Amino acid sequence: MRIERKKFLLMEILSKILRERIDPKIIFTVLDVSLPQKGGIMKVKISVFPDEKAKEVISDLNKDSIKIKNELKECIYLRYLPKKIIFKYSKDLKEAQEIDKILKELKEER
Repeated sequence: MRIERKKFLLMEILSKILRERIDPKIIFTVLDVSLPQKGGIMKVKISVFPDEKAKEVISDLNKDSIKIKNELKECIYLRYLPKKIIFKYSKDLKEAQEIDKILKELKEER
């Protein structure tokens, strides 16, 4: 299986698993998954809305990472399963929205 396809499949499965664990009032997106080689640490970047809940959500996911890894193991076969999953909050989406807002304001001023 190609790396990109594997990453996309992992992102899709992780989204389904996390949907059951995260409060339905919170909107989240799995943005990226870094695949380790031979059982290293898998890093998962997540965007969370509202931003105030991001720290709490990421903390809860990191506490449950072993259970999430076991659920992932049941859903997909990977030759080398990661030893650990680390969830990180990504501000990329928020920063992109802020830049877009600034650009629109500058355009309106002209």
